[in-house]
Amino acid sequence: MDSDFDFLSVAFFTKAEIYPGSLGSFRYRFRRFSWPGKDDAKIQAWVYENICFELARDVETETFPWTEEGVNALRAWLAEKARERGAEPYRIPYPPPS
Repeated sequence: MDSDFDFLSVAFFTKAEIYPGSLGSFRYRFRRFSWPGKDDAKIQAWVYENICFELARDVETETFPWTEEGVNALRAWLAEKARERGAEPYRIPYPPPS
């Protein structure tokens, strides 16, 4: 089963500490803590409304271990949240609303 989040892997999270992303209007953000193999290695994920993270009010968060099993659970959680919240294609309305 292909998912929009198949690109997520244990190795993916070694590239940076914070990762913002979106699928159209569905917004998500990750933050990693520590490094794989350490007891405190984890990834925190947020999903939020179609606005910048700093101004979002409708925020949900979950923390996962930074392991293969944890990343699999993170993918499943994101897929479920995307289904619940919906993801419309990004577009700029024209003409702008008055």
